Amino acid sequence: MSEYRTFAAKPVLVAAFLDQIFGVDPVTGRVLWEHKQDGMVHSSTALLVTPTAIYAATFSSITCLRYPTGELLWEAKTAVGGRATLLLEGDRLFVGKQGEIECFSLTGQSLWHNRFKGKGMGPVALGVPDNVAQSDDKD
Repeated sequence: MSEYRTFAAKPVLVAAFLDQIFGVDPVTGRVLWEHKQDGMVHSSTALLVTPTAIYAATFSSITCLRYPTGELLWEAKTAVGGRATLLLEGDRLFVGKQGEIECFSLTGQSLWHNRFKGKGMGPVALGVPDNVAQSDDKD
């Protein structure tokens, strides 16, 4: 039996920093699991949590873990480095970084990458009706 099933009374709180992702019992603060991501040390991590998956993007990669257990499902490198904005829509995960957008399948395959050549670079906001992810101004 997993520790989550044994000890966590509430949904698992997911926290990320320094390229690490943690599952935390929100009642006690006890760390239930942790996962070290590939990426630059001390880079920020963007999180998107659903009832079944945790998507976490670092400077150069994206990781998918099973929610709530933290089991690694897949990891992939991103086409461009930088602080990420994540948007999940249907069966597509969109990653915006430095004025570029990459689209992944829910199994971690890069489906397309648009560099927006000649349009500039910077934080990326992503959205469709009723589902918007604002950019973070820090790079």
